[in-house]
Amino acid sequence: MEIATVLVGLVVGVVVGLTSMGGGALLTPALILVVGVPPAIAIGSDVLIAAGMKLFGGAAYAVRRQVHWPTMTRLAAGSVPGALAGAAVLNLIPRSLLDDVVGRGLGLVLVLAGAATVLRLTARRTAAQPPMPSAGRTAALGFATGFLVSTTSVGSGSLLITVLALFFPLSSQAMVGTDLAHAFLLSLAATIGHLLSERVDFALAGAVLVGAVPGVLIGARLALGMPERALRAGLAALLVGVGAYLAFFPAEVRP
Repeated sequence: MEIATVLVGLVVGVVVGLTSMGGGALLTPALILVVGVPPAIAIGSDVLIAAGMKLFGGAAYAVRRQVHWPTMTRLAAGSVPGALAGAAVLNLIPRSLLDDVVGRGLGLVLVLAGAATVLRLTARRTAAQPPMPSAGRTAALGFATGFLVSTTSVGSGSLLITVLALFFPLSSQAMVGTDLAHAFLLSLAATIGHLLSERVDFALAGAVLVGAVPGVLIGARLALGMPERALRAGLAALLVGVGAYLAFFPAEVRP
């Protein structure tokens, strides 16, 4: 079981390092289906693991100066209160009502974002890059992202990389680096909430991180040598894949 847990962490870490995605989309189902962890513990431990992976992954991109700090801080100014607002909503609305409707809607948005990213692969050759969104608009996008992360339990990478791909004129590496740095803050905040509810297994998290930390560093290194268009196409494929999974699988049959 320990070997399987470490291998799960390694594979997911490489994906996160390459694309900043994979935490919520891949790790929780893998822990449940491969390792046999109860769903509640898998979800609670996942956010702690995600914080660890994205701390190391974000640091690797920061060292290479591939984190756009103004965008990251402006997003965080909106996403942290957005996450708190989402948690407050969950205390008022039964979670079962949010899982299917919000999950399917989010999945469709991710599919559309992936398609838009593919279209931009050719459009960027001749068209000028869009202007950088204002500080207020960036904070508003961060608020919406934080709110959706809090109310759907979907990994922040799956959401924020969509926002960055659609609205920010950043390179693929800068998108991933900025996403990883910002997602660390959101994952850390979510971890505190799960700790208070006693849904975090530290031993499980440690075993996964043994594989995930080197995996995310390997993924970040691989991203450095990948062509811009290839990495952007990979991001688009992951957006479509995760979106289709969320959109077409009912909440009751998801892990």
